[in-house]
Amino acid sequence: MNTKKLEIFCDFDGTITVGDTVDLLLEKLALPEWEALEELWQKGEISSGECMTKQIALIQGGWPAVEKVLDTVAVDRGLASFVVWCRQQNIAFNIVSDGLDQVIKKLLTREKVSVDALWSNHLIEAEDGSLSLEIPAREHRVVCETGRCKCQVLDMAGSDKLKVVIGDGRSDYCWARNADILFAKDSLLNHCLKQGIPCIPYESLVEVRVALQDMLLTDSESMGITEEQDTEHYIGTPTTWGGAQVITG
Repeated sequence: MNTKKLEIFCDFDGTITVGDTVDLLLEKLALPEWEALEELWQKGEISSGECMTKQIALIQGGWPAVEKVLDTVAVDRGLASFVVWCRQQNIAFNIVSDGLDQVIKKLLTREKVSVDALWSNHLIEAEDGSLSLEIPAREHRVVCETGRCKCQVLDMAGSDKLKVVIGDGRSDYCWARNADILFAKDSLLNHCLKQGIPCIPYESLVEVRVALQDMLLTDSESMGITEEQDTEHYIGTPTTWGGAQVITG
């Protein structure tokens, strides 16, 4: 059997958080010009990276104002228990986001959650309080039009990993095809249905954790491996993906 070690790659905005933090910050703090930039991006006239770079520069009040808005942001009720479970199972839990690193770190600290790795765009505050965006350099193949190319992160995982992707929106469309196991909701789920991309629908990270638990149990039983033996949590390349409902469009 072809066995690979599980590794989780999770989107942040709308997946871990309830709603999109960047959109919320723009709505609450940015000058009105951000909406015109959003329209240009939606029409495909500018890239996601260009749009977001220009929009972040329109946010007023600096980091203190951002922090006040973030105090109102809720996270998925299953986040903390999911990350704890992953650590217990020796499964890496990574966040890959086209959002803002300082925002993500702020909310993870508040929730007392520690992840194995974080890939995102970098938010910079100047001495005068103005904010700007630094998009990571693209070192190899360019696939996504987003600021942070999520497909490149999956490339770095290597062929020995079974890549579990969890997402919800437009920034997840590209890497959805490169996932070994895909959990999808909201617009990403609709995209997968239209494009015939196999995925597992979910609403909460609680459902994702339960589905992965079932997959590990099913795979271990089929291979005759006891729970004590399966400390590294390798899993066969999925066909049925345990007992989870897989849809393909």
